[in-house]
Amino acid sequence: MQKNDRIFVDGMSSVKLMDGVVRMEFFNNLGSSRDPRPEPCGEIVMSQQAFLRAYNAMEDLMRQLVQAGIVKRHTEGGEGAGDAAAPGGSPNFQ
Repeated sequence: MQKNDRIFVDGMSSVKLMDGVVRMEFFNNLGSSRDPRPEPCGEIVMSQQAFLRAYNAMEDLMRQLVQAGIVKRHTEGGEGAGDAAAPGGSPNFQ
């Protein structure tokens, strides 16, 4: 059996399509909450088909979070309409 390592990330710094593959770069905040220092912590490289499957899985998870009341959808017009926002105002959901 293969060992699977788990990696915690605070966010995604970039997503790019290069030479037919999707590259996602991640970071962790190593500073304090007042002075975060984003440091690169890894990269995932996947085919376009694998990215689409992952994207569909994340859309399904977002629907579940909205249905559970954990995440709320913006209903106002203007920029960000339709984006999700977490109850705490997390920048990850704005």
